[in-house]
Amino acid sequence: MPSPTDSTLLSTLPARALLGRLLAVRVSLIAGWAAGIVWLHWGLAIRMPLLPMTAVLALMGLFALSTAWRLRLDVPATQMEFLAHLLADLTAFAVLVFFSGGATNPFVSLMLVPVIIAAISLRPRWVWLLAAVAGGYYALLLFVYQPLAIADPLAATAMHLGGMWFNFLISAALIAFFVTRMHAALRTRDQELSALREKQLRDERIVALGTQAALAAHELATPLATIQTTAHELATEFANDPDIGADCLLLEKQAQACKRILTQLAARAQDSAPDAQPLDTWLAGLIERWQILRPDAQITRHLPSDPRRFNAPDGLEQAILNVLNNAADVSPDAVEFSAGTDGGKLLIEIADRGPGFTAEQKAQAGRVLFSGKPGRGWGMGLALTHATLERLGGSLTLTEREGGGTRVHIHLPWSPTE
Repeated sequence: MPSPTDSTLLSTLPARALLGRLLAVRVSLIAGWAAGIVWLHWGLAIRMPLLPMTAVLALMGLFALSTAWRLRLDVPATQMEFLAHLLADLTAFAVLVFFSGGATNPFVSLMLVPVIIAAISLRPRWVWLLAAVAGGYYALLLFVYQPLAIADPLAATAMHLGGMWFNFLISAALIAFFVTRMHAALRTRDQELSALREKQLRDERIVALGTQAALAAHELATPLATIQTTAHELATEFANDPDIGADCLLLEKQAQACKRILTQLAARAQDSAPDAQPLDTWLAGLIERWQILRPDAQITRHLPSDPRRFNAPDGLEQAILNVLNNAADVSPDAVEFSAGTDGGKLLIEIADRGPGFTAEQKAQAGRVLFSGKPGRGWGMGLALTHATLERLGGSLTLTEREGGGTRVHIHLPWSPTE
């Protein structure tokens, strides 16, 4: 009974890479055999069994066409499928050698090409199976074959030596073509796997952080309600005192903002979609809610006049707030926020007058945890923002702000809600 791994995808490369290269080798062999038959039959007057050999080449051509059609389908390849292709090519080649001298044909060693391809592409057991089949065909061709009708022994020896030389050139070219392409594709695959592992590790850290945040939000609901109620009572009691009353009112607003964040978190957990609203209204509300949380920051805003309705995806608001908080931490007196649209994209820029980032930090922004604020922060906000935007199909980049500071560019695909 075959193991479950037999039906899994090829462990080296996808179907287009493996079968595409094998198709190129197959077409080259068909063209080479056709040219050799024409040269021997009509050029050197060595009679070849044209009917059976032409039939084999025609079948190989149809197989090549079917492979080309199969490559147009978005269907993954399996170990067994690729092995079947190699067995078919090896069998067709052995039949052609049978009709052209058997083991005396100098091109018989080309049967090693499918074995080499298998050794690079397949699991060991399938490689040994193909090697055994190739060895069996070669042993059979030592005794069972149709000899070529060559009357002059000297001409036959010269042709055999010339064929061996040409066979060496073809074998070297085919092996070099397939192996170098395979190695290049394998290097590309390794780079993609490395990037995928890095992303997976980052996502695991963020999921763990999200779990802790959900637990903390549940625990914070009751004390926040108490703080809001107490702050409201104090604001009412000290309404005539401009200093204490204003501070109590600010405390009440911030408690309300925190409670609203917890409410949004609970709504997302219940898969409740927020209502769509005009883009300019959503951006203005976002800035106002942030100003309640950061009354010490001074922000210059440039918002678009775009009445098209916008349904903010999960996590986008918090991602923007993370960047605004970072900007306010390093330069609370000089935060700049601008937004606009370009075709199907939402473009947001947030600038500050902080010390900025090094070139290495800019290149790794959001991918590793670091902080540009000495003594405070862990760089988690930027990592969360980058992960959120990546999940939404967007991007985050850092550039230098003219006159000093950093400018954060956020690009996000956007389709206005009707």
